[in-house]
Amino acid sequence: MKSFNKLLVLSSLLVLLVFSGCNSNGRPKFSQGNSNTTGWAYNDAKQGFFDVQTDFQRKLPNGMVYIDVATTVRGQNSDMLSVVKNNAKKRVAASAFYMDQYEVTNVDWREYVTWLQKVYKHRPDIAVRALPDETVWRKELAYNEPYVREYYVSPAYNNYPVVGVSWVQATEYCKWRTDRLNELQLINSGFIPYVPLDIVNLKLRERPDDSKYFVFTTKYARDYIAFINNEENIEEFANEEGDVIRFKSNFKSYDLLEGDSINLKKMNALLSGVLYDSECRLPTEAEWEYAAMGLETEVGIYDQTNVYPWKGSDLRVLDDKKHIGEFKANFLRGRGDPVGIQLNGTLTLPVGYFGIPNNYGLYDMAGNVNEWVKDVYRANSGIVEEINSYRGNEFESDSLYAEEILNKHFTYLDPAMRDSMRTVLIAERGITKTGGDYRNFKDGDIQSALEGDSAKIESIYKDMTPIEKANAISNTARVYKGGGWNDRAVWLNPTQRRWLEEKACRNDIGFRCVMSIVGGKEF
Repeated sequence: MKSFNKLLVLSSLLVLLVFSGCNSNGRPKFSQGNSNTTGWAYNDAKQGFFDVQTDFQRKLPNGMVYIDVATTVRGQNSDMLSVVKNNAKKRVAASAFYMDQYEVTNVDWREYVTWLQKVYKHRPDIAVRALPDETVWRKELAYNEPYVREYYVSPAYNNYPVVGVSWVQATEYCKWRTDRLNELQLINSGFIPYVPLDIVNLKLRERPDDSKYFVFTTKYARDYIAFINNEENIEEFANEEGDVIRFKSNFKSYDLLEGDSINLKKMNALLSGVLYDSECRLPTEAEWEYAAMGLETEVGIYDQTNVYPWKGSDLRVLDDKKHIGEFKANFLRGRGDPVGIQLNGTLTLPVGYFGIPNNYGLYDMAGNVNEWVKDVYRANSGIVEEINSYRGNEFESDSLYAEEILNKHFTYLDPAMRDSMRTVLIAERGITKTGGDYRNFKDGDIQSALEGDSAKIESIYKDMTPIEKANAISNTARVYKGGGWNDRAVWLNPTQRRWLEEKACRNDIGFRCVMSIVGGKEF
């Protein structure tokens, strides 16, 4: 009996030891002050050697909502005889992300163009290239000149979706938005001052080769911060009257200054909690389709799909006595009968006009305007990656990728040592496998990008299989989805897909941005 009692006590102690490092839910509880594996202190100049940020708070970008994605069946979900069968069913999954609640509007775009006009006042071509094409409203046999003159610029259309914007322009907007989000975070945190745009323009004209020190970009955030926090450089930020930018830097309170230099290791750790976790971008087609469906999950799996982004298969409200009979989206109901004209006297409508979000809180995922997505178009041959599906990867060169690794982990290296370490990464770590253009990867096409001699193209095309013919388009053809004000109802189904060249634009295509989420759900 005594032996049994001893065994029971020892077993109890073992259980206590096992679970002492766990939360009440049985998951491991990690130390915030010391290493769980070596016992050495974190962020301790007297004992430790490792500076680490142990607190992580995810930031929700302005105007976006959280999309919690699970495994689902993606692809055409009804037998529609009038559309091309180019989206075969397949079960796929994707990581969670944030997505704009509304389509990007005219006032959003004017904010972007105005910033470009002020910062690059000496280079008006930069802002001119960003302008939407207002002539997309012109038709040979229609009088749409009021739209041409007023749709983009009039306050009456402030909250209408921007149109006449190409895929390339939309992508550039996403990059700009990332920079402005992060710049504001750094200003509010005391890392950098707000610099009036006239001063930014002045410095760009004087020193165009040093733009990364005068125009904040996320890519060169650390260079910008280090430069502007150096007392010798602060006088660079003076206007034509000689007024110098002054600000209360938090570098001293953060203990980032070591003499006249900045502790780059500490700065990198701090910035990971100030800058947004990822960048704004266009959604992949898989992400867009997930988000548009807005389906309710059962243990992380979607077993069914919707015909439209809202529940049911009706285009009018039937379950609300107050709004019964009202449309849920604007589209082309029949010849000469666009819903927008009937409701508001306009073709497009203000974003969120119908007040009917899907289950994710997203508005206008059907109707109003179609939306650009990130993918290169291929008629679907059924070959896709099962997780985070996307066609369009163009991975950066080996040298650039190696440089990015060094920027993240070895900011203190001198130029000669950086060159040496870049060689190590490329030659000895197999980084040569990372580069490449995968837009044509396994797309069932002999020659995916049909460009060049027309006679040769005709000869190749003649001997292609049906799938090869469907895929025989350029690598710059981009997918758009959603159905717009000028589309029949069939195109409002989120599984439908069409394409347009990435530099082209129309009066019924707009876009919204997304941002990837770094890490998973909290315990």
